[in-house]
Amino acid sequence: MSRGRPSRALAVPEDVPMLRFAFALFAVQAGFHGFTAALPLALARRGVPDPQIGLIVGIAALVQIPAAFVVGALIDRFGGRRIFAMGGVAYLAGTASLLLPDVEPSGALWPFALARVFQGIGLASTLPAALSLVPRLVPSSRQGFGLAFMGSAHNLTLVVLPPVSLAVLAGGSLGDVAMLVAVLVLSGLALAVGAPLGRVPVATIGPGPIGVARRRFGFAMRSTWIRPLSVMFLYVMHWGVVTAYLPQRAEAAGADVGLFFVADGISILLLRVPSGWLVDRMRPIVLVTAGLVATAVAVMLLAQSPTTPILVVAGVLTGAGASVVITPLLVELSRRSADADRGSAFSLFSASLAAALVVGSIGAAPIVAAAGFEAAILTTLGGLFLSALVALSDESLRRGPGRDPAAVEAW
Repeated sequence: MSRGRPSRALAVPEDVPMLRFAFALFAVQAGFHGFTAALPLALARRGVPDPQIGLIVGIAALVQIPAAFVVGALIDRFGGRRIFAMGGVAYLAGTASLLLPDVEPSGALWPFALARVFQGIGLASTLPAALSLVPRLVPSSRQGFGLAFMGSAHNLTLVVLPPVSLAVLAGGSLGDVAMLVAVLVLSGLALAVGAPLGRVPVATIGPGPIGVARRRFGFAMRSTWIRPLSVMFLYVMHWGVVTAYLPQRAEAAGADVGLFFVADGISILLLRVPSGWLVDRMRPIVLVTAGLVATAVAVMLLAQSPTTPILVVAGVLTGAGASVVITPLLVELSRRSADADRGSAFSLFSASLAAALVVGSIGAAPIVAAAGFEAAILTTLGGLFLSALVALSDESLRRGPGRDPAAVEAW
């Protein structure tokens, strides 16, 4: 940014549509993160074994994988706003299954499994749909900022909802949590329906034309997406272990797991937009590598006996790592896509995230049963190491795509 010029980080009224849709994403994502900490804890308090909790929690990610392929084609065909609304409806269906009569954690587990099915469909739909709209809301020279800002709205839900849902659970029941979630999702859908979409031309940043993506059954695929998606998959495996098994482990040790999620979310919020600003100006590999190192340190901390201070420090590190790993990968996928197939790219991103969560939650269940949480979380260090190797092998991540200096200066 040049001296003497006003900041273009947020312009009014130019960025009002993006702000409104970001608020909508924050509210709608309560359909998922409202249960991130509350659901496994409610099940654990009623004596459900950890491996079964891991299976129930992992269902959402398992469903998200095939759903992402369908959603990608739907976004490309019908647009992000309609599919965003479809995801919100799926969240409402999942919430409704927890509000059925006689649904209790001590009873039949099928309503919880059904809720996770709908939550997986919702997550597969809402986040890729919202991200696919960013190039219509900001100029191409600000894609890093725009994607980071929209992603931070999703992350804000992770800051607010786990501690709020735990407080509601402590004073009531999981049904009360579900009622709160339903109100938030409906509010977000109301915001999204009326949000105006800009008509900013989408330009590909980088050398040379990218051509037309190959499609199978309506879903687009480009070979240039494979490495960023692989980095994402290998990196996120640790989070599947964390979300499925950390809440009950922390409570058994007397530690406040809600503060872990708060620290993680606040760290993401503080760094997500700056990371978008940085990725528009520096080599992505620098940010990705730094994030992987921070996450590896956090994993080693989580393998220790849990205390509230340790969880807070680990949360700060996992949030910082997510900020500087995910934003460059999102920007790379956007730059390696055309407007007609960007929905497929972001849906594959969602699928890679979901596959990693499946490995971390369901796949780690036998390790947790045989050797405990510590062995399962330390196993994910191998994924972080492989993620770094894949990132280093990607030429575009190492050097970054070409930039137009005038466009960056005008930013």
